[in-house]
Amino acid sequence: MKKFALSFALSCACTALIYAGPLPMSKEVAPIAAPEPSCFEGWYAGVHGGGIWANLDAKTSAFEETLAPRGAGGFNESLFLETKKNDETSFEGGLHGGYNWQRGGWVFGFEVDIQGTDLKRDASIFDFIQLPGGNSAEHVYTTSIDSRAALDWFATGRVRVGHTLGDRVMIFATGGGAVGLTELSEVTSVNENTRFGGVFSDTFRDSSRGVRGGWTGGGGIDFCISQHWILNFTYLYVDLGDEHVGTNVFVTSNQGRTFDSETRARADFKFHDFRGGLTFHF
Repeated sequence: MKKFALSFALSCACTALIYAGPLPMSKEVAPIAAPEPSCFEGWYAGVHGGGIWANLDAKTSAFEETLAPRGAGGFNESLFLETKKNDETSFEGGLHGGYNWQRGGWVFGFEVDIQGTDLKRDASIFDFIQLPGGNSAEHVYTTSIDSRAALDWFATGRVRVGHTLGDRVMIFATGGGAVGLTELSEVTSVNENTRFGGVFSDTFRDSSRGVRGGWTGGGGIDFCISQHWILNFTYLYVDLGDEHVGTNVFVTSNQGRTFDSETRARADFKFHDFRGGLTFHF
């Protein structure tokens, strides 16, 4: 009986092992790789350079009236035509920096920059009036006018709104405020000469130089060439407003000649900025 019971128990154990099959092998679960951080989100700073194309619309004009001394006769009126040169170009180069937030494919941020330029427009004009003077001596009255419009540097502070094209490219629009150091000046020089030497000479001038404020807008594209380096191209239109200067001159020379002149200079400080830059993403 004991042998039968032992045989029955062994049989049941073997049957259980057969139906249970081999022991399961342990499986290791591979860890999920963390997503690569965005190359756009966070702080960044860099250098840039490019070119400026401007239509300064700078104009200089003067109206001159000259009256000979009594007894010499003659009245002459001279009108200086406007001198203008519409298109000017210049290099620009400087620094930029900012911060971006990324939400899905959208990128929001702000950027500041400052750059130096060599944008300027110089104009000159010369004219003379020849009238008879006292004692039959001929008088030559010359007038010269020089003007300058220039931009030494400008800076902008802008918001940027962009959208990614894949993981490495972002296009964006940008806009904000701008400031710049501008200069506008005009100089009117008058001189009266006779065959016996100079009689009268003087110079009159007006200028305006200072920091002006305005606005800017544009857009661009950023390319991530690595996790920390970004190549960018930006276009900006900058409007710093316009400026006027002028002088009114009324003098009578020692020989009795009357000179009346009104000189005006004006410039619009509006320009297009095309730049490329290299940015380090912290």
